[in-house]
Amino acid sequence: MPRLSLLPIRQDLHDFFSHCERLLVGFQASDHAPFSPDELQMICYYANAVAKVADSQRLNEESNGKPTTQ
Repeated sequence: MPRLSLLPIRQDLHDFFSHCERLLVGFQASDHAPFSPDELQMICYYANAVAKVADSQRLNEESNGKPTTQ
């Protein structure tokens, strides 16, 4: 993943990505406690919701003839 500080992104997205990166790094640590069932449900809910927003925006941009970024 590119370094976040080099990308021109909104602060709220920068914060979101930083939190996601900390979770992913923490998950790889040997002393990481497994997520609880409630935590897993929340992670899945928000991951799916964000993916749907991104997909919807990408489809709208494609149908309007705008280039999409990967």
